[in-house]
Order: sequence, then structure tokens, then C-alpha cells
Amino acid sequence: MLNLKIIPIIILAAAFVFTGCSDSTTGADDAPVSEIDIKTVENLHAPFDRENPGSTPFVYFNLRTGEIVDAAEAESDNWDIGFRGTSIIINAGSSGPGNAGVVMIDVPFDEVSIAPSEGYRQDSADEPAITGNGGWYTYTGNGNPPRAIISHDDTTIILKTADGNHFAKLNIMSYYEGNPDYGTEEFANFQTRPASQHFTFKYAIQLTEGLRELK
Repeated sequence: MLNLKIIPIIILAAAFVFTGCSDSTTGADDAPVSEIDIKTVENLHAPFDRENPGSTPFVYFNLRTGEIVDAAEAESDNWDIGFRGTSIIINAGSSGPGNAGVVMIDVPFDEVSIAPSEGYRQDSADEPAITGNGGWYTYTGNGNPPRAIISHDDTTIILKTADGNHFAKLNIMSYYEGNPDYGTEEFANFQTRPASQHFTFKYAIQLTEGLRELK
């Protein structure tokens, strides 16, 4: 059973406090107002059966609504990012009909304040826009801990949504159920290591169309 928990925070760029956060915008009265929605998604189960890949479709996620999208809508722009095993796709290029795009940067999530204006990549038959080993994670092989997927704290995935109108930043916090501590003996031991293919990630999305501010 999917144990999915989403923790939302909204930051409005206005002259009042909302959910304990505040921001302000200067300029003309009719200037767009920044509205940033910050969410943490816990334990999104995205399995992949290597022996029978057709039995495990991607889990599609809409960053704008913070909801999983039924696989029947895979050919729409109603999803932005998809998960399956260690593979992550976006709704663009070879993976979908949308206009999503990705820029990956080695900057901590909290330090990213604005989305780039250009340089966005889309999925291709040769390579996904969100790269795996060496991109959002490192596979340890025979290292310590052995044969583990270690997500990168300082890698931020900047996305343009499938409708082409919104920008978001995202960090994969863990590939294991419960977001465990990688440095424990429990995690190093295969018998006690939590189940993989359970994503915990945080993201911030700009809900005002066209604005690139993310902080």
C-alpha cells in the first residue's frame, strides 16, 4: 500500500505573514505577486521489476497540484515528473507530450533563489534530462555502505513544468523508505536496510505563471 505523505508550506510575497513565512515584492502595483508552494513528499513508492518491466509503469507526479497522476493520463500534460526505480523522467521529449525542462545544478536546495532563463534539457532516447548515477545519486558498489543508492544533498533539480508556465526546484532526499540515516549499521546491513524505491523529496514551485523566483 502506498504510504505517501505530502507536507505543504506556502510563501506569499505580500505584506502579511502566511504559515509563519513572509516575503515582499516591490515595484508597480500591477506587478505579478510571487506565490511559492513548498512541499515535502515522503515514501512515494515507485517500484521497478527488472524481470517484468511492463508490470511496473512510471509513477507520474504533478508538481503544480502535489498529486500522483493516474497512468492513464501519461499522454497528457497533467504530469511533470515520473519515477520508476532509479529512473526519473519529465513530461517532454521522448517521455511525454509536455513542455517540461530540466537544469541540474550542484547548489544546495535552500540556496537556489531563481530558476535559470535558459539551458533546459528534455528527455531523449539516449539520455534522460535528470541523470542517475553521478547525477541525483551515487551508487556505492562495494564501498561503504555497500550497493546503496546515496542521494546528493547538494544537487538541485530545477524544472519547468509540463504546461511550460511554472518553475520549480527539487531535491531527492532519499531513495529508501523512511528517509534513513545512511551512516548507521542498520543501513549498511542488507537484512535491516529499509526498502528501496521509496522516494522522499522536497520541492518548491512558483505558482505565479512566468515568474522564476523560487525563494
